[in-house]
Amino acid sequence: MAEPKISIIVPVYKVEPYLRKCLDSIVGQTYRNLEIILVDDGSPDNCGTICDGYAAMDRRIRVLHTENRGPFAARNQALELLTGDYVGFVDADDWLEREMYAVLLALATEHRADVAQCEMCNEGSYAQMRSKTLGGTVVYSKGRLTRELFRENITHGLNNKLFCREIWQERRFPAGYYHMDAACMAEVERFCNTFVRTDAVLYHYNTANSSITRGRKNPLHAISMEKLFEAYSIAAKGVPEGGLFICREIPSFGRIIPPLGDVPLGLAVSHVRRMHEIFERHWAAARRTPEYQTSAKAKRVLWNIYHRAPLLASVLVYVYGSNKKV
Repeated sequence: MAEPKISIIVPVYKVEPYLRKCLDSIVGQTYRNLEIILVDDGSPDNCGTICDGYAAMDRRIRVLHTENRGPFAARNQALELLTGDYVGFVDADDWLEREMYAVLLALATEHRADVAQCEMCNEGSYAQMRSKTLGGTVVYSKGRLTRELFRENITHGLNNKLFCREIWQERRFPAGYYHMDAACMAEVERFCNTFVRTDAVLYHYNTANSSITRGRKNPLHAISMEKLFEAYSIAAKGVPEGGLFICREIPSFGRIIPPLGDVPLGLAVSHVRRMHEIFERHWAAARRTPEYQTSAKAKRVLWNIYHRAPLLASVLVYVYGSNKKV
């Protein structure tokens, strides 16, 4: 019986200082039956040349050169062309442990899982990704997946996971926005029957690089955040943990307001009001959860201020915590 092929999709844009380390970690995987699709998303530096050089040395690599349309459009283009039995996504400034895909494939095979997930760790001072340790391998079944997503036992990104190909037969990302990986994972109950995760730390998430989502904010950040939390809101219906997650996270995004970025004041105000509408859908349920009752008093105070005066709470977050998650 032939070994399953894993297709790895890597959007590439302005990551020249990090790209070789990323590609070395992929081509050096202990699991060898790989299809590596590099999408040069119109990168203005030497990334395209680097990708072509790796392709000349490794027959498993395909390079697509496109005009710049963003990472999700790049992923969509690669999804149209892949031939693997499983699909993985990697950001071009991150890197992997050598056994990552061997471990994930073994887990997916053993547990007949649609998705396998490993742990990731931050590489840099910006602690964007939260990590949890559960004590080994854990399997989640349909009906429980959304709850575990909002508990953050299932992470909201794509990169530390291995997906069966069938998930991506027709599924594509909305192009032109940010955070659509998390919006995709909000639909996990739709495309996954069995999900397996391991605590093995196999993916290194580079927070030292100034990415689009960590840099200056612009109007598209506000629009993308609204789309993401609408997806969360749909998924959270009937899931108390989802309501708490939404009400915990939304107030912290008050730091999108000026002068931190390039969002006009009027748009910032309307953004806060739209986010507050989503918050209010889940506030009553969130307050009834045990996790709300055991949360730090300062957080509960902020959430209650946001409930009554969202603009004031957003200003407070900006003034006192623009570089931290409250």
